[in-house]
Amino acid sequence: MRDVVTGFYGDVLGKLIARGRISTTDKVLVVCGGPLDESVMQAVGFRDYVVTNVDGGAADQHQDAEHLTYADGAFDVVIVHAGLHHCHSPHRALLEMYRVARKCALAFEARDSLMMRAAVKLGLTMDYEVNAIQADGTGGVANSAVPNFIYRWTEREVQKTIASYDPAHIAEIEFFHDLRLPIQRLARSQQTVLRLLALTIEPLSRVIATIAPRQCNEFAFAVFKTGKQQPWIS
Repeated sequence: MRDVVTGFYGDVLGKLIARGRISTTDKVLVVCGGPLDESVMQAVGFRDYVVTNVDGGAADQHQDAEHLTYADGAFDVVIVHAGLHHCHSPHRALLEMYRVARKCALAFEARDSLMMRAAVKLGLTMDYEVNAIQADGTGGVANSAVPNFIYRWTEREVQKTIASYDPAHIAEIEFFHDLRLPIQRLARSQQTVLRLLALTIEPLSRVIATIAPRQCNEFAFAVFKTGKQQPWIS
């Protein structure tokens, strides 16, 4: 059963730890972070980590994900959870994570899919995160008062971004998918129709996640530095 505290975030980290791809003893950097990241780091068991954010009051240290001040390979693992789409250039932030990581850069972001585009058309979600703006005028792009565009990724785009930045080396990229629907909220509804809907879509969501993972709304990608050079590099 999924941990209600860590959710998909903790699930993916747990899988990577269980397979020995990363370790709780790794030195970890979290960018675009906050209280949720702090909770997940502790729940998963990381011992040496730092949570950063462009808003210094939201994390341990002030860091702009697009312009990290750390040296190449300064951390074993670099993580971002739902933060790249708040950057002016999500690609630049991902590449900064990759540069600073010695072993792995891990990102949790939305995936671009036919289902997600249909959800936008139907008004079930949005392209610009207007509701992220706080009363103090923060929460938008680069923590400003301007709502950020919700940049959604595909597997191929991640591969091309990394290959363009580091064409001399072979990176190994692992993708994770899951489908999150508001089943619990619907199940607690006072309306019988909504409760019945929850009972109907719960098994359906599991089927979709199994047979059409690329239509899921939860997406993560772990980019591993293998140290292997391309065969044409002498």
